[in-house]
Amino acid sequence: MTPSLSTLLVSGADARTFLQGQLSADIDALTPARAMLASCNSAQGRVQAVLWLVARSDGIALILPESMIERTAARLRKYVLRSKVGIDALPTGIELPEPHAYRELDWRLAGIRAGLPQVYPETHEAFVAQMLNLDLLGGVSFEKGCYTGQEIIARTHFRGAIKRRMFHFACSSPPPAPGTRILVGDQHAGEVVDAAATSAGCELLAVISLAQQDAALELESTRGTTLKKLPLPYAVGVGQASA
Repeated sequence: MTPSLSTLLVSGADARTFLQGQLSADIDALTPARAMLASCNSAQGRVQAVLWLVARSDGIALILPESMIERTAARLRKYVLRSKVGIDALPTGIELPEPHAYRELDWRLAGIRAGLPQVYPETHEAFVAQMLNLDLLGGVSFEKGCYTGQEIIARTHFRGAIKRRMFHFACSSPPPAPGTRILVGDQHAGEVVDAAATSAGCELLAVISLAQQDAALELESTRGTTLKKLPLPYAVGVGQASA
């Protein structure tokens, strides 16, 4: 069954100020007219969740996989302290179609083709924001003030050439689980970020070493099945650094 999305509502007088200090995007720029992409990070700059933010009359909605709701809510509540903020899971998830047939209505496949990353329990704290191309997608602000993980993410941005980025691939195998290792021969080259079924097998996003992005890549879970690199709808620059 295709995973469902669910929602956390961050409400209260200090909701925007609180999220500005916790998420990578500039929350001051969030308006009801447009959703915003952001990440929630550890103090070491590792991505704990990828979120879509929607401004509402009763607060700010954070949309993310249902499997990440409890962990993300607990993480955010640790930093509330004396802020006037409520963090509550909304009762109804967003129901999604079954992936048994190729359909453009499959949100997960559409997101993969758009080059939009996601984080699941298997990849919690596995990547920094730049590895997931969040800086290329407007999900990271380098002009806003401090937020949890900001020092590492900013240092990564300014210090040199990036070593790992997220790319789009097709494969004839069933969709691998997030976090599945990708190999070049017996050498580790990267990990799966997300995958969805197609009529020909699957399409996936994976964080890959730039030095190996055009090598003969294969999934560790299905050795002998090579990955075919597909284009992304945005340019993957290599001018920023990554851990």
